[in-house]
Amino acid sequence: MRLKPKLYTAALALTALAALAPVAFNLLVDAYDHNRWVDLDLNKEEISVKAHYPLYKMIEYPRIKASTVILGDSRARALQDRYWQELGRNDVYNFAYGGATVYEIYDTFKYLQETADLDTLIVSLPLRSMDARFKGGMNRVPEAIALADDPFGYYTNWFVAKTGWSLLTDRYPALGHVVDNLSFHPVQSAKAAEFGALETLSVEALLDPSLCEECALKTPKGALVLPTVYRGHGLGLGHWAGFWPDITIERDLPQLFAKQVGTNGAADWRRFKQSGDLWAMVEEIAAWCADNDVDLFFLIPPTISEMQRRISDFGLTGANHKFRERLATLAPVVDLDYDTAFTRDLVNFTDAYHFGSDPARKIVGELQQLIDPSSAETVTARKRRGLLACPAVDEDVTQTHQDGTLELLEGTSCRLWRHSNG
Repeated sequence: MRLKPKLYTAALALTALAALAPVAFNLLVDAYDHNRWVDLDLNKEEISVKAHYPLYKMIEYPRIKASTVILGDSRARALQDRYWQELGRNDVYNFAYGGATVYEIYDTFKYLQETADLDTLIVSLPLRSMDARFKGGMNRVPEAIALADDPFGYYTNWFVAKTGWSLLTDRYPALGHVVDNLSFHPVQSAKAAEFGALETLSVEALLDPSLCEECALKTPKGALVLPTVYRGHGLGLGHWAGFWPDITIERDLPQLFAKQVGTNGAADWRRFKQSGDLWAMVEEIAAWCADNDVDLFFLIPPTISEMQRRISDFGLTGANHKFRERLATLAPVVDLDYDTAFTRDLVNFTDAYHFGSDPARKIVGELQQLIDPSSAETVTARKRRGLLACPAVDEDVTQTHQDGTLELLEGTSCRLWRHSNG
């Protein structure tokens, strides 16, 4: 059978329109601001970012080109650009991703090597991220770079279109209802309410600290009993044993906190093994910064004291200390993850891992003081202080300790580890 020319042309036209539909949609909605031609007042900084953190930031950063960059996971992401801007720092870019792995931190660093003129690099690096199995070795950065550099790939990408649709239905809920009610069947099936809504949410979504970013949880009294799996706290620490005493704290934690300390804490440390490959990546970052006059700081973000105790429960106190000692050979280490009044106060935390917005502002202020103690911005930063004060200047130091070239300066709920030149 021979197709008529008009029918054939119409079929081709319809096929072309169907193929171009996502392209036109992505050009208009532009979920990750690749072109920014049309402003539809969509919540991209919330929905698009969380759908694919690296893609959003790979597209955004070239327009900003900040000289101070922060890398890390969700704890580093909490140190938002606007907190730095409140201090008068408009040259800071937060390049951290929720759930980031060291693989992602390293690949983002490699991207910055080729695209940025850095003065300062802050890398948030908790010990648990140094296991190659953490987050399944996830790495979203190569895909993000590929899409950011390839407009055709971006505009034809169905994931980008799906994110765009989420943006539209969030901004215009009636649009989603209209599409949901469309049907090609004359009779639609009845849909009774079911207790199935929670099944559509992952555990990580339910534990997302942003769901309760401003919540203040009172520190209750009572007992929290955790099983001690291994003994031998402080073994092999020598002169440093006194800086890692047993954490003795008895209280009832809120349900979310208790679950994370018990279940997540065991998952973090039961099979923990530091990766030599990941350590080599960290060393490469430090070596490049030293060779290119980039000031490098490592940050170990705080967790609640009970979560810290899980490290010793699994016999990793020595490894926890050694990690800081090794990092300090590469660059100064700003350490907030040890038992202090700050980490015991649950008001500072939205869950057992994540600190809230007010502590985030304080941490930004302390980092600013360590980066440049004599700057005008430091005056504003010092006004934010409370139970957190890093040893930025001599008057902030509450005690010091040195063993060989390793030096510890202790402030208030903040330690600075560094190696001297001997």
